[in-house]
Amino acid sequence: MGIQERRERERAAVRKQIVDAAEMIAADKGWDAVTIRAVAGAIEYSPALIYEYFANKDEILLDLMRQGFGRLHVELVRVVDAAETPAAAVEGIGFAYWEFALASPTLYQLMHDLRGVPFGTNETPPEALACFKDLHAPIGRLMAEAGNNEASDSEAQTDLYWAFLHGLVSLTMNQRIKGGPERASTLVRRLTHDFIQSCIGPAHCIENSQ
Repeated sequence: MGIQERRERERAAVRKQIVDAAEMIAADKGWDAVTIRAVAGAIEYSPALIYEYFANKDEILLDLMRQGFGRLHVELVRVVDAAETPAAAVEGIGFAYWEFALASPTLYQLMHDLRGVPFGTNETPPEALACFKDLHAPIGRLMAEAGNNEASDSEAQTDLYWAFLHGLVSLTMNQRIKGGPERASTLVRRLTHDFIQSCIGPAHCIENSQ
C-alpha cells in the first residue's frame, strides 16, 4: 500500500469516527446536542481536528443524512431483487421502508428534517435519488403489467407511496397513532395492499374482488 492510499484510508476512518459519534450523540440526547465540541469529546479529539474534516456541524449532518439514504437503498434493493413479481416488490419495499424507519428513528428523522437539502432537483443527494428509483421501478412495472393507462404517471404514484409511508412513520414516531407501532404495523400492511390495488386500476380491482 502506497503512502497516499494509506493516508486516504486513515482520513476515511477518522471521518467515519466523526459521523458515527454524531449519530450516537443524537440517538442519546437528540440532534440539538450534536456540536463540534461534543463530537470531538466523544472520540477524544480536539475540535480543531474535526474542522480539518468538516467545515461545520451541518456538513457532518449532511454526510450522515446521505449515509442514511445509502443504508435504506441497500435494504430496498435487497427486497426488490428477492421479489418474484412487481406486486411483491411494491409490498416488500413498503415493509422494508417501515422497518428501517422504526429501527433507526433518529437517523430517519435527520434524513427528512435536514433543512437546505433540496429534493426533486439536480442537487438532490444521489443516495436519496437512488431510493426514489428503488420505489419507482417496481411501481412502474406493476402499472404497466396491469395495463393501467396511467402507467406513464408512475412517478406521481411513487410520490404518493413515499408520502403515505412517510406520513404513517411520522405519525407513529410522534405517538399520534392509537395502539402505537404494533397497530401501525397492521396499517402498513393495509396501506401497501390498497396502494397496489390503486396501481392496478379500478377495472382490475373489480375483477379481483369477484
